[in-house]
Amino acid sequence: MEKIKIIEKTDENYPKSLLELEDAPKKLYVIGNEKILNNRAIAIVGSRNCSEYGERYATKFARELSKAGICVISGLAVGIDTAAHKGAKSYKGKTIAVLGGGLNNIYPPENIGLVNDIIKNGGCVISEHEPDKKPILSEFPKRNRIISGISEGVLVVEALHRSGSSVTAKYAYEQGRKVFCIPSNLGVKTGVGTNILIQKGALLVMKPNDILEQLNIFINDGKDEEDDEDEEINIEDEYKDIYKLLKNKPLNINAIAKSLNKSIVEINQKLGMMEICGYVKCIPGNDYIIV
Repeated sequence: MEKIKIIEKTDENYPKSLLELEDAPKKLYVIGNEKILNNRAIAIVGSRNCSEYGERYATKFARELSKAGICVISGLAVGIDTAAHKGAKSYKGKTIAVLGGGLNNIYPPENIGLVNDIIKNGGCVISEHEPDKKPILSEFPKRNRIISGISEGVLVVEALHRSGSSVTAKYAYEQGRKVFCIPSNLGVKTGVGTNILIQKGALLVMKPNDILEQLNIFINDGKDEEDDEDEEINIEDEYKDIYKLLKNKPLNINAIAKSLNKSIVEINQKLGMMEICGYVKCIPGNDYIIV
C-alpha cells in the first residue's frame, strides 16, 4: 500500500469545504490521490444490512454521478457504502473512503481489496485518526461529519429509523448541505429512515439527474444508437422484455400485459420500478415511453 501522507489545515489540498466547520479535523491522514479532496462531490450512504434494491440503486447512482465528473464519498462499510465505492470506480470515477479508525487498521478487513482498487483508480482513503488507531464502532458516527462536510450533498439510499446514515443526514443539514433520499417500500425496515427524512424535507430523487440538476449540472439526454444499445445491455433482465416493447412505440399497461401475457399487477409493479430507475416515464394518455 502507498505511503500515508499528512495534510494540515494550511495545506492546499486540505478540503476547503471542511474549513467551514467549527469541528474540522486539524489534519487528515491520506493514502492515494489527495488532489481530489477538493473535487465536486456527493456522499452516498446507507444501511450495512441493505436490500438488493438498495445495493442496486446505490451502484447505479454512484456510477452515473461519476460519469458526470462527480466524486463519490462514503464510509467503506459493507452494504450501501461498498456499493457506492464500487459503482463509482466501475466507470473509472473517483471515490473517497472516510475511515472511522486509523489507516493501518482498515475496517472492515474484507474491504482491504476495495481500498487497493480505490487507490489504483485514482481515489483516496482518509482518516482524522493516527494511523495505528484501532476502529471503535461507537466513535464511527463522528467521522460522518467529514463525509458530509467534504460533499455538496448527501444521498441516503437506505436507513433504519436511528442509524449512522441518519446521523450523516443530520450533519449535512447542520452544515448547510443538501440531503437527497431514494424512496423506499413502507414495509422494509431499512427504508423507514429514508422515508422519514423525505417527510422532514429531504429531496426525493428517482434518478441521478435529479441530483445533478440540483448541482446545476445538465446532461444532454439525447442518445445516439450506440448509447441506446449500451443502455439495453445494462438494464436489469427482469425489465428487458418491457423495455424492448417500448422501444418500438408508446404503450399502456393493458397493451404491455397482453403482449407479454403477464398480469396487469405485475406489469404495473415493474413499470413503477422502471420509472424510479429512469428507464421509462408515463405521458398524457397513460402510455409509457423510453426515457
